Amino acid sequence: MSRGARMIVFACGAAGLAALLAWAFSGLPEFGHYAGRYGRIIARIAVPDRATTNAVTFVAFDVRAVDTMVEEFIVFAAAIAAVALLRHQRGEPERGQRTDEVLRPKTSPALLFVGALLAGPTAVIALNVIAHGAITPGGGFQGGVVLAATVVVMVAAGARVRLPPDEPPLLAEITHGLGAAGFVLLGLAGLIFAGAFLSTTWAGHGTPGALLSGGAIPLLNVATGLEVAGALAVILGEFLEQHMLATEEPES
Repeated sequence: MSRGARMIVFACGAAGLAALLAWAFSGLPEFGHYAGRYGRIIARIAVPDRATTNAVTFVAFDVRAVDTMVEEFIVFAAAIAAVALLRHQRGEPERGQRTDEVLRPKTSPALLFVGALLAGPTAVIALNVIAHGAITPGGGFQGGVVLAATVVVMVAAGARVRLPPDEPPLLAEITHGLGAAGFVLLGLAGLIFAGAFLSTTWAGHGTPGALLSGGAIPLLNVATGLEVAGALAVILGEFLEQHMLATEEPES
């Protein structure tokens, strides 16, 4: 297909998408005039019954908490798949003779200094997003990504990363394993103490707008944040190891 023909196909598709979006937007209710019954039910339950001022987090970690658990395990499975595929591709059982390697990127001391300065605030922002997920926009998924970004900032700035051969990033694997297990255990706690799997009422009520509110929702956010951060760090470590093997100088 020629370039002109591709542009015609793209223009037709873009015009059709724009027409559908305009049609959808024209049917939206006026601001402040929401007509959906489920939204009103959530708003009526979230604050008085769960002390959760963030309705989105309330839906994700209470009303449809089982769906959220499945989504979390999709991230978990993605990390496991990256480990299984990349380590098998590298043939790690045959690499026992390699000594510890250190990735020494070409960088400047100023860039390393800036990376070190950014890592701390990034981690603090991540913890803040996770801890306040029940009362403000944010939560475990978003905070976990930001927490994993701390590692990305350090690596991107040129920090030395030691990767022993045939040895996984153990801390990251433990973190994302604990996060996934913690979510399930909190669900079982709801089953034991409140009679329903992933019920959040067993952990108390709290004061709306306070940090410790929303029952077990803050705990579920912590478990999700650990799992997401650990899984992304595992994937990053695997791709970093793959990069090291692809760029290492062949032995003379």
